[in-house]
Amino acid sequence: MTTSATLQDSALIEGTLAGRSECFTVLMNRHIPAVRRRVKSMVRNTSDEDDLVQETFLNAWRHLSSFRSDASFRTWITRVATNEVLQQYRRNRRSGIALAATDLDRFASHDESPYQALVRVEAYQTIRTAVARLPEKYRRVLILRDLDELTTHETARCIQSGLPLVKSRHFRARRMLSRAILGRSTRLSSIQ
Repeated sequence: MTTSATLQDSALIEGTLAGRSECFTVLMNRHIPAVRRRVKSMVRNTSDEDDLVQETFLNAWRHLSSFRSDASFRTWITRVATNEVLQQYRRNRRSGIALAATDLDRFASHDESPYQALVRVEAYQTIRTAVARLPEKYRRVLILRDLDELTTHETARCIQSGLPLVKSRHFRARRMLSRAILGRSTRLSSIQ
């Protein structure tokens, strides 16, 4: 007798589409940490975070029949989360709601000084710029492995390549990123 918790994602998706809601509950519980990490990396407000995670799974429920198994369910659901965050950002920007508060959230926090907030924002921008400057083949592997938190096997499937290539590109991407960040911090400290 197989319980829902031991089934693979594909079987849980089939069960959900067949009307067994407990299968979707298992899927949700299995992937909620990855979704929460993705949303948390994109928003600062904890209440927005909870709403966005809930909205992500609601959208996944509504559009589960459109899931194609070329990628893993985790990749798909984290992409749904990313799209949901971007949608909220666009809605807020269009309506002008709480834009000033959102911007202030990036810089102001009860736990950190303005200097610490500035350092955090500059570090984030430095990393983002360094990642954007990586060659596409390395950047893609780095994002899949470190941001989307895919396994080496899942990453290999996504880029339609072998495990050794994924491992070497991931290693090289991290090394290039490290050099770019260290080079920038060395230049900045020599200016001061």
